[in-house]
Amino acid sequence: MPALLKLILFALAASPPGGLAASPDCALTGFASHYLEVYERRGLLSNCYHRLIDTIDKARLAQARATRAWTAAGRSPAGYKIGLTDRRVQERFGVDRPLVGVLFEDMLLDDGAVVDHASGAALQVEADLLVRVKSADINQARSVAAVARHIDAALPFIELPDILFRLNAGNTAALLLASNVGARWGAQGAPLSVASPRELVECLPRMTVTLTTGSGEILQQGQGNQILGHPLRAVLRLLDELALRKETLKPGQLLSLGGIGGPVKAQPGQRYAAAYSGCGETPGVVSVSVR
Repeated sequence: MPALLKLILFALAASPPGGLAASPDCALTGFASHYLEVYERRGLLSNCYHRLIDTIDKARLAQARATRAWTAAGRSPAGYKIGLTDRRVQERFGVDRPLVGVLFEDMLLDDGAVVDHASGAALQVEADLLVRVKSADINQARSVAAVARHIDAALPFIELPDILFRLNAGNTAALLLASNVGARWGAQGAPLSVASPRELVECLPRMTVTLTTGSGEILQQGQGNQILGHPLRAVLRLLDELALRKETLKPGQLLSLGGIGGPVKAQPGQRYAAAYSGCGETPGVVSVSVR
């Protein structure tokens, strides 16, 4: 079973302490305040939105209102996350492209961070990959090689996504998009020691990523080409989406390109580490603990 589908099914079975939120007036105009309240108390979206948010266009609008409300409340956007980057998972969710969410600065933690298990409704742990935008010229990129020229770092990244809805409709992709593609936490490591854009293009798809426990038990393993055949292709799909949103990438922004190897359920008392080999002179590493 594809990894992200497992994540969704886990969310279906989960019963977080907050439970289902009280039903608001079911209108897109009320989604932002409802989602932010649910996010803060680790509850679940009202069933009314399961029925209302039934298309990608509605989901995009709902997400935009929610993330603008967060920004207005003082949270600082840091970049974007790209989800559903495995084509097989896209087919199962009935979409032909990845989904895009917004990363905020307070979601991004340092290597070795400790996260409370209760800080999410259904936390997962997944090896991912971050890249940092070097130049606004990336907005004109039309190839993987062009993207690489405008990236100044690729960083190991363990994401801890969270799902805030139950699967009781056929519009899971829309609900995932509306709820900011599950963005909750992520721990970032030091940049991979890649010498040039050409090396980045060549090594990223064959890079091996291994997610282990603190005791060394292998939980998941995959290669960079699990992300759309090449991780930097996710940036091209992101640019397509940002054009629809009338947004552009800016220097310094961080982009989460997608999971490698699939997620596992976060367990309290466990330390997780991800090792990245085959890209750079020394392997990249990052870790996070759940208490």
